[in-house]
Amino acid sequence: MKAILRQLARMAVLVLIAGFASALLVRYSPGALVDERELDSRLSAESLASLRAEAAANRRIGPALTGYFRGLAKGDLGYSQSNNAPIAGLIADRAPVTLREIGIGLVGLAFAIPAGRFRQAWAYDAAATTGAGFLLTFPAALLAYLCLAAGAKSGIVLVLVLAPRIFRFSRNVLLQAYGATHVQMARVRGIPEFRILAAHVLPAAAPQMLALAAASASMAIGAAIPIEAICDVPGLGRLAWQAAMARDLPLLVNLTMLIALATTAAMAMARGTSSARGTA
Repeated sequence: MKAILRQLARMAVLVLIAGFASALLVRYSPGALVDERELDSRLSAESLASLRAEAAANRRIGPALTGYFRGLAKGDLGYSQSNNAPIAGLIADRAPVTLREIGIGLVGLAFAIPAGRFRQAWAYDAAATTGAGFLLTFPAALLAYLCLAAGAKSGIVLVLVLAPRIFRFSRNVLLQAYGATHVQMARVRGIPEFRILAAHVLPAAAPQMLALAAASASMAIGAAIPIEAICDVPGLGRLAWQAAMARDLPLLVNLTMLIALATTAAMAMARGTSSARGTA
């Protein structure tokens, strides 16, 4: 119980640090307090003075974050000026799209199953290893552009980004699981391969595969931002890109803390499954 509380406290501290760091970076970035509305020649001197006074008030991070956390305690995430909508509604609308893409991206784990099952399938293993190495040379943004030009969906881009990074490790885990004595005995007795995979191989490899999936989820979150921005996918990644371009501080802080929470939770799950595997 103490370990769980310690882990939750660590996650809370990391999320708060991420939110505070995001606010600092946005607030003191070049041109952060420049309001495009000041370029409107129709504005009077009083209107310009009001806009500059508002910008000066926004410079103070302390009161802004204090007000934000007070609202957060009441379930109010604030209001996005760039989208003219409550932030909670924006996140609720966009999150399912990004989660679905990440789920599709993690399907790349299945590419290692044939390499683990057919230990002598050197042609598949060599082709998969060569392809993974080739794809690793492409940045996520370039892959997104190429897939967009080819008409492919954004979920395919995440598969191409994640699969090369997780193939070799998952292949080794499955090779070890398939090489167990009881698996060989089951195959000698004529048990179907699908049943061997479901009843003997995957349960044995589950802790390590779950840890790998959790770590891959954190990579997928970072890759989703350029992919969704380039492919024009209405997910959290594009929302984060638009918030950064508009310097929408409340929305950026919320998205940064959400991404930090998802990343720290994924890494905590990875450490937990690894520890459970070690103690077992």
